[in-house]
Amino acid sequence: MPQLNHACLITLGLILGINFAAAEGQPGQQEKLNLSPAKEQAVTQGLASHPSSNLPGFSGQVGSQAPASASGQALPSNLQTQVPEAKEMMFIKLPDRIVLIDPDTKIVAEIIMTPVTTGAGAPSPSTGSPAR
Repeated sequence: MPQLNHACLITLGLILGINFAAAEGQPGQQEKLNLSPAKEQAVTQGLASHPSSNLPGFSGQVGSQAPASASGQALPSNLQTQVPEAKEMMFIKLPDRIVLIDPDTKIVAEIIMTPVTTGAGAPSPSTGSPAR
């Protein structure tokens, strides 16, 4: 009898292990890319001249799906070389972040926060009186 229990436990463990492994690779579940700060900076700088999109209600959380109205663009080839992890990804540039999405599912895989700029004519912070 103890051998039968042992065999049942092993079989159950195998079945659960197979189901767990299958669940990890299901379509629609996008893992975060976890880019290094240096690679995030490369993406931010590489896309600095691209215009931002305004997509009301879309904040681009990892695992969420981009709206159908969002048109992702392929990363420029120089960025694909610098950041090979994101080579197959599309990007959507929002005013405060860059969202990398899976081109097939439109699921957000990475969010890169961009520095907020105040514009060219905005006054810069002053540390004292101007030199005379």
